[in-house]
Amino acid sequence: MPKLAASATNSLASTALMLELTEQNAAEILDAHGHLTDPHTAKVRELSGGVSNAVFLIEQGAERFVVKQARGKLRVQADWQCSVERIWREVEVLRAYNEILQLGEHGKLRVPHIHWVDQDLFAYAMTAAEENFVPWKNAILGGSWHRTHPYSAAMLLREVHAQSWHNNSFAERFKDQTFFGQLRLEPYYLASADAYPRLSTQLSDLVDQAWNERHALVHGDFSPKNMLVFGGRFMLIDFEVGHYGDPAFDLGFFLSHLALKAIHLPDLQETMLETIKAFWLTYSLEIRRVIADVEYVQLESRTVQHLAGCLVARVHGKSPVDYLTPPEQLRAVALAEKLFDLGPAASWNEAYELLQREI
Repeated sequence: MPKLAASATNSLASTALMLELTEQNAAEILDAHGHLTDPHTAKVRELSGGVSNAVFLIEQGAERFVVKQARGKLRVQADWQCSVERIWREVEVLRAYNEILQLGEHGKLRVPHIHWVDQDLFAYAMTAAEENFVPWKNAILGGSWHRTHPYSAAMLLREVHAQSWHNNSFAERFKDQTFFGQLRLEPYYLASADAYPRLSTQLSDLVDQAWNERHALVHGDFSPKNMLVFGGRFMLIDFEVGHYGDPAFDLGFFLSHLALKAIHLPDLQETMLETIKAFWLTYSLEIRRVIADVEYVQLESRTVQHLAGCLVARVHGKSPVDYLTPPEQLRAVALAEKLFDLGPAASWNEAYELLQREI
């Protein structure tokens, strides 16, 4: 695997030249750049939840939009940096999602539209979700969510994977995996391999696999925290680590979040397991119509491996899950070890049976 830290110098240079937006100065700066009609009436609120960007809700009369600006130093305890140039990758991936999904099923807006892009600010503006939308993660941890959410997530992901599967145009546009390496492979798998040597071989092999398997457009951060929901409505956000690579990473990453919440929420374990089952069945039904049988079998096996790797990474990586207790962390890693023990040719049915026994 190539070294992934080559853009550090460019990141420092770009960050030094960039005006950083805050709640206090955003209206003035955005007005100076021609993005506001009246800075005196604009309301600016910084949104919480992310670690790699500053995100602001701008309200001006009936107009509402979100501004996102990249940060070079991520807001975690570990020293974790990435080039602010990644904001342009996010813009391009979001454009690709709009191309694929358009308005989606029944005219619903499933991803934001881009309003404007500002090269000097390393920022862009996009559609704001309605005020009552919340991250699906919050709804799950609160013990309440709509039954359609796992189906919505699965249908959106399978549509993107299916339409980009072995598509030369997407492969060429998104062949650069630099930011995926800096924001996922290094801080998740490689950092976990150093922190938890018992699984270092499996995690290092998984990095090589993720780097070399290239089949579809990958979101790279497909998790409940990036899915805004209200009732049966659904919007996916955060595209900065998108690339052309292995869709098994999206699947394993997402399923690991559901498995961790099943470990953390004893009263909802059965419901979470059913959610995992519903997601997988919905996704697999469509993708099997697009890819060859042997490709599907291999996709299943790689998904199991990434599920295991992400479970370890959310305990021992640079961005650990913030809601697990120490005993729950031990359970998550023990589950990962058992998933790895199924071997590199494990089927999804084997993995799901293990989840049912061990969670």
